[in-house]
Amino acid sequence: MFIQRENIDTITISHDSFQNEKKRQINSEFHIEVLELLAPCHAILNGLPCQLSAYDILISRKFPELTFFNQEPFSLRLASLDFKQQAVIDILTMANNGLVHDVFKDLDQEESYVHYGRLDNLICHEALNYCQQIAGSSDSSAFLDYELSLACAGFLTELSRHFHARVRLDSSRFPSSQVHYANAMTRSGMIMNYLVANLHDITLKQMAVHFGYQPKYLSRLIKQLFNQTFTQLKTQTRVSVSKSLLELTTKSIEEISEIVGYPSVSTYYRAFRQETGQTPNEYRKRRQAPASK
Repeated sequence: MFIQRENIDTITISHDSFQNEKKRQINSEFHIEVLELLAPCHAILNGLPCQLSAYDILISRKFPELTFFNQEPFSLRLASLDFKQQAVIDILTMANNGLVHDVFKDLDQEESYVHYGRLDNLICHEALNYCQQIAGSSDSSAFLDYELSLACAGFLTELSRHFHARVRLDSSRFPSSQVHYANAMTRSGMIMNYLVANLHDITLKQMAVHFGYQPKYLSRLIKQLFNQTFTQLKTQTRVSVSKSLLELTTKSIEEISEIVGYPSVSTYYRAFRQETGQTPNEYRKRRQAPASK
C-alpha cells in the first residue's frame, strides 16, 4: 500500500496510518513501514525538534505517533509493505546488515524507527518508486511477492550503503534493551537515545547501570563506537541538541542552557564556542535569517 499526502502543513502519522484501507487481513511474515519526505519539513523526534530534508526516509515495523509540520506546504509518501515469504529479505538484507536485523526483528517489541538522511542522490527514491510500481500490479501471484521482496531488499541495501553517514542517531529511536546482543550501530543508537533523553544530568555511572555495564567497560565501548570519550560525546551532543533548539524554537539562551544540562550560561557559551567557533546568539541569527526574509 502506497499513499501520498500533498500540500499539507501538518500531519500526524502512526501505525494506523499504514493499515490497509479495506482493513483486510494480510498473511504476512515480514512487515515494513516507510515514510519518505518529498519536501523539507520539521518534526518532533525523540522529544526534540528536528529539521528534515527532502528525500529523508524513516523506516519502522510499527511507527509510534509522530507529527510533521512546516510553514510552507510539503508532501510525503507512506508505504506499507508485506511479504508472505521473509526468506528473501533475510538472505539479501538482514544476514549482512545488523542494523536492519535489530530494528526489524523488534528485539524488545518497541516502536522503533530509523531516520536516514543525505539521500539526495535519489537512488533510494527511485528504488521506492520501483517497489510502488510492483505493488500496484493487479497480479497477486507468488512470483509478484518474490519480485517485490527483491525490490525491497534492494531498497534496504541501498539505504544501508554508507549508513554511518546516513543514519541520524539523535532522531532515530532504537530498541532500548538487550544492548549486549545488538550490533555496533544499534548499540550506538541506544547509547545516543539514552544520552539525549537524560542530557540534563547524565553521568557515565548512571548510563553504565542502565545498560548493565561496568563504567570502565562502557567508557571503552563509547570510545570504540564514537571515537570519543564519554565527556567529549556528552559535550558534542549537548551542543548539537542546543543548535536544534536555537534554530527551531524561540526558547531563550538561558532556557536552552538549562535544558541541555549546563550549570551556568557562561559555561554553555564557552562550550558552544569551542565546538562551533561562534556564540549561541550568533548561530541563531545566522540560521534563522533566511527564514525571516
